[in-house]
Amino acid sequence: MSDYQDCIVTKPWGFEYLMYESDKIAIWFLHIAEGRQTSLHCHPAKKTGYILLSGEAEVSFLKDSTRLKAVSKLMIREGLFHSTKAISPGGIQVIEVESPPDKTNLVRLEDAYGRKDQPYEGLEAIVPVTTDCIMFQPPEAGNPVSYTVSGVNLVIERLEKLEVLKERPPEEVILVLDGGLVSKDGDPILSSGDVITISTFTRLADTFSAPEGMSFMSVRQELAYSK
Repeated sequence: MSDYQDCIVTKPWGFEYLMYESDKIAIWFLHIAEGRQTSLHCHPAKKTGYILLSGEAEVSFLKDSTRLKAVSKLMIREGLFHSTKAISPGGIQVIEVESPPDKTNLVRLEDAYGRKDQPYEGLEAIVPVTTDCIMFQPPEAGNPVSYTVSGVNLVIERLEKLEVLKERPPEEVILVLDGGLVSKDGDPILSSGDVITISTFTRLADTFSAPEGMSFMSVRQELAYSK
């Protein structure tokens, strides 16, 4: 497990803390203040999933950029340089998932705060965790646990049979914690750290199987479930 359990890592753009960690993924909560941005960086040996919970963000790459409005998601492949900027009043709240978990797997190309070529923050940036920080517990089959983060309902659950997911709103976002979909030859199609919508999952699940079931976090906007 990482050295960042039960603490907040302060950043020149805001802060982040570890919400959940296994041997396959780590889930972090980020607050980026309005007008601030992360370094232009990449992770050569891990993929990264973003879920924007609140506000509006601009994610820049080497040649172009894209804007995201909550609630939305984005997957970033290994080695892709990217930077996230908060462009809405009050900043943004982001869930970031890294797979595999390794904070040292970081290369900074550019940084507005003088951290170019610098490693991930050390002990000087760590402060005690506060009572409003939310940590997820590992899910148990048949016992989903709900958390409210930045006004969004996050549900941690485990299903052995995934057919019931097809009944959920197609725009609902899910983050795979463990298990997933495999091909007939056992190759991973959907695995830990992947962030997708139910509509994409449904299309994949029509062809591929989940022999081990799946643990996941679903991102539920209350409006979708109030009908």
